[in-house]
This record gives sequence, C-alpha cells and structure tokens, in this order.
Amino acid sequence: MVHLRAARPLGPADAGAGAVIIMSRPRGYFGLPRDVVLLDGKEPPDVKPGVPTDSASTLRLPAAEAGRPVVALFNQERIVVRAWPTSESRIAIAELSY
Repeated sequence: MVHLRAARPLGPADAGAGAVIIMSRPRGYFGLPRDVVLLDGKEPPDVKPGVPTDSASTLRLPAAEAGRPVVALFNQERIVVRAWPTSESRIAIAELSY
C-alpha cells in the first residue's frame, strides 16, 4: 500500500541530506535489544537501547544515493521504500503496522 500525503517539512537537521527516510511504528515502540530493528541494514543510531521509547527513526543519505531502495525491518515485518531526493521536497516514510 502506498500513501502519498503531506508530511513534516524538511528541517535544519535535514540540511545537506540528499534523501531522508523515516521508519515509523505508530502502534508501538522499537525496543533494542528485544526487537530486530534495521534501517538500510544497520541498527538505527537514534533508537536508544533499553526501555522502548522510540517509535520513529530517521536515515539521511547523501545526494548520490537518492533514488535507491532502502529496506526497513522490524522483527518479521519488512518494507522497502525509495529514497526520494530532498531536492524535490520529498521524504520517504516506512510505516510498519505491527
């Protein structure tokens, strides 16, 4: 399922990024090390281990990597998103349902 909708505007932390991908879990939190949480094959550095408190993670890629697929994985749920170029004022959100 693909939702095309308005999202948050690009902020100062996104300046210089060629692509911004947000992995979101609206029905819960990411818990490290309890859960397997991978964004582009790596544990997201902005998800803190211990008591689960983070429901989103942001990945910023250089402009040369815009347009490529990025895999978001949470336990057994996997979704692939396209890294849209920020030069087009776009971001990608990988929204995990469980």
